[in-house]
Amino acid sequence: MPGSHGSLLDARADGADVRFVYSPLDALKLARQNPSRQVVFFAIGFETTAPSTALTLLRARQDDVRNFSVFCNHVTIIPAMKAILDSPDLRLDGFIGAGHVSTIIGLKPYGFVARECHKPVVVSGFEPLDIIQSIYMLLRQIDAGRCEVENQYTRVVPPEGNLKALEVMRQTMVLRPFFEWRGLGFITHSALKLRPEFAAWDAELAYAVPGMRVADPKACQCGEVLKGVIKPWECRVFGTACTPETPIGTCMVSSEGACAAYYNYGRYSLASRRREVLQNA
Repeated sequence: MPGSHGSLLDARADGADVRFVYSPLDALKLARQNPSRQVVFFAIGFETTAPSTALTLLRARQDDVRNFSVFCNHVTIIPAMKAILDSPDLRLDGFIGAGHVSTIIGLKPYGFVARECHKPVVVSGFEPLDIIQSIYMLLRQIDAGRCEVENQYTRVVPPEGNLKALEVMRQTMVLRPFFEWRGLGFITHSALKLRPEFAAWDAELAYAVPGMRVADPKACQCGEVLKGVIKPWECRVFGTACTPETPIGTCMVSSEGACAAYYNYGRYSLASRRREVLQNA
């Protein structure tokens, strides 16, 4: 995802030392191997990836590795869902709960969606049959007029979540008062930052990070896609200016995003409908 001055891949092409790692522990290992250099781990992702960052912070403190720091950009799923549900133009009938996030947080946090917002939720796995069964379970709830939280991914997701993972997150991170999301704007208590006890490993404190805002391109309609107002292929820049190689919005930059899925698996079959929509816009 490009920022105001390009992407990390652009910086790497210009000579910066930017590396992909499979685990935060790999970044910590790099710091140990290069004691004269500062290693910053760019921590991103929902509750799925936050526990591994938390464990790495605990290891860095235990081993007193001072040339390692974390730039924490972890986000939380429930406030984002609340923001979407509070949108006046919401056009969603139900939610497929992400199985990897649910492995950590469990089922209880989704309760308000069914109880207060009257939308069904089915936590799903990622295999094709998982998705098909989850959609079937959602449709059965809608047909019966039910709004419940169901767990299709029982082979992986326990109702209470992963208590050890949640505990290490609590030990190392706290909620931010505000965090700005592309396509959704500012959402309260929707992201994580490091606790003061881990200030020695906090890249936000070690480096001057400008508090600048990067506005969403006006042509990008990720917010409308997330709320179900439009389909991805109805976006003005879908498949032209915005592709997985040159993403403009969050729905395209992630391989799990709705726009990326439509682009990879449906753009040709929907081409004629897209032309018709754009002509009538």
